[in-house]
Amino acid sequence: MKDFSTWQHGWKTEKEEKKMNEYEFTDETMQNGLKALITGDYDPEEINWENMRVKTFEEEGVMTYDKGLVITLPDGSEYQITIIRSR
Repeated sequence: MKDFSTWQHGWKTEKEEKKMNEYEFTDETMQNGLKALITGDYDPEEINWENMRVKTFEEEGVMTYDKGLVITLPDGSEYQITIIRSR
């Protein structure tokens, strides 16, 4: 039976919702996952990158001259990564 009490999680069943809540995606999870992905030390069993939406700032309409990415998770939470050359 579908749980229609909230739409923000994509109309998940109670079982799917419970599984999603078992793993809390934090800022540190994002930081460490991106580091592992960039350095090649990525374990697909560790972080599930499926169903994430990734767009550039320009594609997402972010009002800035900076370059960067907007990463949106299935639960609606959003991360922005700004790319700034330091040297």
